[in-house]
Amino acid sequence: MAREVPTPRFIDVARPRPQPVAAPVDLAWQRVEEFLRSRELSDNTCKAYERQLQQFYAWTQRKPWRELTHRDIDRYKQHLKQLPSRRGGQISPATVNQALATLKSFFKWLTVKDYIPRNPTLTVELLKEPAPLPRDLAEDQVNQLFDAVAFRGASEVRDRAILHVLSHGLRAHEVCSLNISDYDGRRLTVREAKWGSDGPVPLKPESIAVLDSYLGWLISNGFATVADAPLFVSLSNNSRGQRLGYSGVYELVKDLAAASGLEDMHPHRMRHTFATALVAAGMNPLLAKRAVRIRSDKVFARYSDRALDLKMEEAFEDLYGAPEAP
Repeated sequence: MAREVPTPRFIDVARPRPQPVAAPVDLAWQRVEEFLRSRELSDNTCKAYERQLQQFYAWTQRKPWRELTHRDIDRYKQHLKQLPSRRGGQISPATVNQALATLKSFFKWLTVKDYIPRNPTLTVELLKEPAPLPRDLAEDQVNQLFDAVAFRGASEVRDRAILHVLSHGLRAHEVCSLNISDYDGRRLTVREAKWGSDGPVPLKPESIAVLDSYLGWLISNGFATVADAPLFVSLSNNSRGQRLGYSGVYELVKDLAAASGLEDMHPHRMRHTFATALVAAGMNPLLAKRAVRIRSDKVFARYSDRALDLKMEEAFEDLYGAPEAP
């Protein structure tokens, strides 16, 4: 009898599932991340450095750092000079110099860490910038802004306190970042400020009285006054009680300026006014520089020179008389 041919049997063998292939590690960008971690930078400065280095890295088409030469840096400088600005025309020399300064700092760090053999940014020169003049306000203009606060309605108490704080030279974003604990009844303490300009800000007696009144207003209106609560809160229906943002401070100053008939007004002009007034009043420039929390002698010289011009004109008018109004 013929034997049956067995039916073939197929044994399923478990096959390992294919594992996802990990994306290749970008060692060049890891150097940027390490550089940013190693620096004691404020959040805003760190973001600016990262953005500028991203733009440069994309422009190089992800070329390894050690392969870049001074010619690449020079070409990138020319590229920056041709970029359009948001307001039309080309970007300012100050913007170009900020990008170049970031590259200088980064490549110096790469060289010190022995990640590259030589620094390609050593020969690059920054653009010459015209020194911007301080845009301080006259005393009567400042008084007009304070007079306009009286017409702010339900937000008058808060807005008056904000204007007093701005009049002590704080930047708008520093005002927004203040917490209740940053006011001790005599001074404000600015933290995580631009360019590391943290520090105490002593307050005038009238400003202390205004801030004390505002804190009482916060309590009577049911707002939080714990240490980590924002000092200045929004009064808008959709964000009531939350931290007041930069746009809130900016719009407040613009509204006060419009009510006072002042043009081209923005919060930073209060900082210019404070710095110039301190030197013009006779404060030691070294102490005035510290009060405004400006680290650069070159930047502060603009305010001290402006103050000297004002004192010179006052002395001239005392000697020869003030000119008649046109």
